[in-house]
Amino acid sequence: MKKKILQVAFLTTAISVLLVGVLVQSASAGTTAAIDQATAAGLCTTAYPSAPGGPDPLSPCQWDMAVIKAPQAQAKEKGGGVRVGVIDGGVDFTHPDLDGAIDVATSCSFIYSTTPTADPQEVANGNCSNKNAVQDLQGHGTHVATTIAGRANGVGIVGVAPEATIVGLKACTIAGFCFADSVAAALRYAGDQKLDVVNLSLFADPYLYFCADEAAQRAVLLDLQNAARYAQQRGVVIVAAAGNEAHDLGHPTIDEISPDWPPDTAEVRRVRNNCRVTPAELPGVVTVSATGVNTLASYSNVGGPVDVAAPGGDAGQTSVYGRGRILAGWSSTDATGLWEALASVNRAVEGNGGRWVWISGTSMASPHAAGVAALIRGKNPNMPQGAVAALLRSSATSMSCPANWPADDPRKCTGGKGQTSFFGAGMVNAQGAVK
Repeated sequence: MKKKILQVAFLTTAISVLLVGVLVQSASAGTTAAIDQATAAGLCTTAYPSAPGGPDPLSPCQWDMAVIKAPQAQAKEKGGGVRVGVIDGGVDFTHPDLDGAIDVATSCSFIYSTTPTADPQEVANGNCSNKNAVQDLQGHGTHVATTIAGRANGVGIVGVAPEATIVGLKACTIAGFCFADSVAAALRYAGDQKLDVVNLSLFADPYLYFCADEAAQRAVLLDLQNAARYAQQRGVVIVAAAGNEAHDLGHPTIDEISPDWPPDTAEVRRVRNNCRVTPAELPGVVTVSATGVNTLASYSNVGGPVDVAAPGGDAGQTSVYGRGRILAGWSSTDATGLWEALASVNRAVEGNGGRWVWISGTSMASPHAAGVAALIRGKNPNMPQGAVAALLRSSATSMSCPANWPADDPRKCTGGKGQTSFFGAGMVNAQGAVK
């Protein structure tokens, strides 16, 4: 069984970065159906009347920012001086929404010559002087980065913390694989640099679940735990996506997609409570589930490890323009063809030298929480990382278990208002976090 990923006719790959897209029946060069920012804004004004009206052209499309009360928070705090590491597939250094937002000097690629599926352009072997290797060749990392810190500059969208600084930490290949050694190296580097926050919208390959009773998997799990602890001890707040398998992480039963490398080696296996999705289930990590415009997203993992919820989008919850997905930036150097595919099916947006696309996933939820963590750090520069994580939870807007939840959905919501297995402490609340 393939992961819940974006699939296109000319590019079908197992992608560990956690997005959910649509199946494109046909798309090729020259078929782009992107629209301009003004047209998109007009459509969004009707589709999302609760979205902020400004300050940037695509602000009317940002229903997600209204949900987490980001505009109200930004009246008090914008995240200036806060450094947020995006452990992902790189960032687009040229995207207009990230103009002046990226710490290029500190950005680094942890893709190695031995990393499976790596493109030669992204291999740096941890040599941080090779800045070209950090460039986003796909788009996912740029979507995450602009959600966190897109500038309020009259172009595109506005991120949660529009004055925060992005540090690109490439741990995922162009094919979307995020191997555990690269993820661990990026976490340790984040600790060395004493970054304020890191976001991981991924799971560490090659296993969806690493099981402690398997020696080889236990060794990798321990390495990831140690890397996360190393970063946390140096003040880094780690925020991670819960995952897109629609699993209950508190009661895992089956893993059908591991190992996802080498190809065609996956086998169906039973998993137990000593098996962990990483980094979502690493100690001390803020784990984020996803909602659509109405309720829990159809794909989102849930369970005891979930700390908070945030908008991730869900095309099945509304039929309006954008289908209730999340609009954010995309790389101008997309070498995969995903831009053409996305633009042809969901009326993505371009202009001012930039691209923006609508996509869904816990990948899109996690950076909302990371952005709020950046706002907290901006207002409280000396707050310990554990206290930042605690405030992220305590300031969340409580959410109750959904009424009339489908009886045939294996995910069962437990708990009450204030703490549920679906939403943790509730929806992240930027305004409440910086009041």
